[in-house]
Amino acid sequence: MSTNGKTNLVLDPEAPGLDEETRRRRRVLASLHALPVDELFKLMVRSGIYTEDGALTPPYCSDEPSAARPTD
Repeated sequence: MSTNGKTNLVLDPEAPGLDEETRRRRRVLASLHALPVDELFKLMVRSGIYTEDGALTPPYCSDEPSAARPTD
């Protein structure tokens, strides 16, 4: 188990058949997954995803329906 409470998903950046963009993406995801929770949160605050009090910023929160978030 990782430090953020989620199970470890191994995305091998050196797996055969991957293009360089996918390899880079997998390396970045691995580095993010390895961060302690507090560091990951600080990164998301600096990136403008969350406010310091833990709320999503307007671009990331919406009550509008979307294909990724079906309505009841």
